[in-house]
Amino acid sequence: MKKKIILGICMLTMVTSLFIGCGKKEEEKQEVNTEVPVTEEVIKKEAKDINYVLYLKNRNMPYLFDERYTIKEDDPKLEGNTMEEFVMNELINFKEFGEYENVIPKGTDLLSIEKDGSLVRVNLSKEFNNFKGTKDDAQLLVASIVNSLTILPGNEKVQILVDGKVVNSIGKMKIKSPMEYFDNLYPDK
Repeated sequence: MKKKIILGICMLTMVTSLFIGCGKKEEEKQEVNTEVPVTEEVIKKEAKDINYVLYLKNRNMPYLFDERYTIKEDDPKLEGNTMEEFVMNELINFKEFGEYENVIPKGTDLLSIEKDGSLVRVNLSKEFNNFKGTKDDAQLLVASIVNSLTILPGNEKVQILVDGKVVNSIGKMKIKSPMEYFDNLYPDK
């Protein structure tokens, strides 16, 4: 009888260990991967604002007015352009609104802009010579370009070229030499 009890206990131990062993294998198979997959979060930086000023002629008064604008640094209009090229293109393509008018002769294109230290050379197409107006109008035209470019950091003088050549005058205004910011063309406040 003792043998039957010992045999029963041995059988019970073997069956129990068989079930426990098989259960561990199943648990190992069902183990869930608890690792969190590493994902790269792309943090998009917000593009900075770039401020610029266009000096525009008032339709009814012989003065320039400064209009401030902002553009995002990642704006497609800036792609492949310097800030000087962008500002000149904005002046050339300016659509009249309110009291402001575009004084740059129609059909004028920006051929190139070169910087030599603080001097900016603006090369415009021959249509720039189609300017019609008084000496005061010519001064406002030239000042619109010069002031819009010299207000940008690092620019002190502007020289206007037409088809790559130095021009003596536009209208009756002499423009052969590089010009600095015009500060006498604003209404008294």
